[in-house]
Amino acid sequence: MMNPLGINLWNWCAGLGPDCLGLPARAARMGFTAVELPMTVPEVSPALRQELAESGLSVTLCAALGPGRDLSSFDPAVRSATMDYLTACLETGRALGAGVLCGPLYAGGGKRHWLDPEDKKREWELAVTGLRELARRAADCGMALSLEPLNRYRTSVCNTSAQVLELIGHIGAPNVGLHFDTYHACLEEKDLTGALAAALGSGRVNHFHACANNRGAPGQGIVPWEEVLGLLVRHGYSGHITMETFALGGLDSSWIQVHQDPDELALAGLRYLQDFFSRASGAVAAP
Repeated sequence: MMNPLGINLWNWCAGLGPDCLGLPARAARMGFTAVELPMTVPEVSPALRQELAESGLSVTLCAALGPGRDLSSFDPAVRSATMDYLTACLETGRALGAGVLCGPLYAGGGKRHWLDPEDKKREWELAVTGLRELARRAADCGMALSLEPLNRYRTSVCNTSAQVLELIGHIGAPNVGLHFDTYHACLEEKDLTGALAAALGSGRVNHFHACANNRGAPGQGIVPWEEVLGLLVRHGYSGHITMETFALGGLDSSWIQVHQDPDELALAGLRYLQDFFSRASGAVAAP
């Protein structure tokens, strides 16, 4: 059975709001079986909620942890506000039947700093403490958390899958896993496929973003896609495989238009994934 193949609505819009209306239905018509919501705000409008229900798409949520949202902040007011935001996201996820809240849940994006060993330990312990509590709340909502390492231009807390796996071990909650994103991994891992194999071998990967090195679609860029997707198959990864591409003006969009029209980009990635998994399924079925 093929993994849920999803796309983040960031492909078409800058955040969660009225511009999202019509996008789940569009994704479903294209052939996606899942959609990911960019949680720039933690609530979903009744109209979008109805559209999601009618689309039949599986839903995941991606946290948007910009300035002022940081579970490992030394400021208790920031930590408290972040917990409130993430809890509201989980409550939205429960209402939508979503299974995963993913992203750099340990810290806010854009937090890049050198710390002395004592403060570095304190920051880490705050992340662990906050995520243990968030994991408890996620379990109450029937959801899992998926922690994403980000590249050096976005955070100094967790840049590699090995760091996130260490964090997961310290949290010690069964509903906390690793969110592997090929875009960030291209920037930070010494060996992209080696890091993915190790992560999958840990049994903790519970979400996957399929992104080219320039934020293009699966099948594009310098990612060795056949090897990467082959590892998912060989390790029996059954979770979502989600495109995370960005419209101009979105979080990680480029300053020039380097990709085709958003619909064309979405279809290019979807067709590549469908073709790969169709071939992989045929190879498994062959005597």
